[in-house]
Amino acid sequence: MRHAARLTIALAATLAATASWADDYPSKMLRMVVPYPPGGITDKIAREVSEELSKRLKQTVVVENRAGAAGNIGFDYAARQPADGYTLVLAPASNLTVQPALFKRLSYNLEKDFAPVSLLVNTPQVLLVHPSLPVNSVKELVEYSKKNPGKTNFGVTLGAYSHLAGEMLATQTGADFKAVPYQGVAPALNDLLGGTTQFGFNEVTTAIPQIAGNKIKPLAVAYRSRVPWLPNVPTMAEAGFPNFEVTSWYAVVTRQGTPRPIIDRLSKEFHDIVQSPDFKKRYDDMGAFVVGSTPEELDQHIKSETARWIPVVKQAGIEPN
Repeated sequence: MRHAARLTIALAATLAATASWADDYPSKMLRMVVPYPPGGITDKIAREVSEELSKRLKQTVVVENRAGAAGNIGFDYAARQPADGYTLVLAPASNLTVQPALFKRLSYNLEKDFAPVSLLVNTPQVLLVHPSLPVNSVKELVEYSKKNPGKTNFGVTLGAYSHLAGEMLATQTGADFKAVPYQGVAPALNDLLGGTTQFGFNEVTTAIPQIAGNKIKPLAVAYRSRVPWLPNVPTMAEAGFPNFEVTSWYAVVTRQGTPRPIIDRLSKEFHDIVQSPDFKKRYDDMGAFVVGSTPEELDQHIKSETARWIPVVKQAGIEPN
């Protein structure tokens, strides 16, 4: 009886301390870890939401780029920080889904070390070809690769959704595609523009300027419907490949064990930031949909995307590093 009473008192004291801690949050600078170099879309989103978050929380939010090992260095660092809501990570989908299938030994565990906060932005993938390639549809691309073995290459960042999309198309059609690895989206896109590689999947956000300049030819968008930025480009389903959808996304996570009131506070702030008229217009103009999910919605999204893409990694034989 006395033992139960002591446990009850201890639990009440712990809950009171947690509530007080959450009420005082934030009382110091926050860090937004970006596991990639400056200049990319991940970095752009992080800096823009951090600026707004700083205004709302009335605390400095510093963006820290901790790049390397396909994002693993940044995640390793964040996994060793206190579970207090002062260290956040903004990362693309692949880091939150297929990473364990791509790397034999990770120093962190996504499920045990990180808690979902909010899904911020979605952007569909679009299938692009170099203008010199004599194809005008997805089916023609597949047939071209079969008639010209070893001559249809696509640039990839290992494990990124653009990589998985190409592998999935090859698996479904028997196409003779070869993935050429690059250290990031920018060099892969540059080589596609230069004709070193012949095709590739790319996020709409980075593809639009090149399409507008007629430097590259879009064949189809891997989305459930046509997208407003490319209204004349068919979907993969319209091109003859039903249920072929690949949408990149970017989300914020923090350390597992962070008090729930703090996670809820952050999630609401991120929702209000990305759903604000100015932010929505900015991202609509560049080819992205804003979301601003709850932690539960992000958790379910991560689980469903993981279940979908890890089999693609294994079926394509993408070797872990």
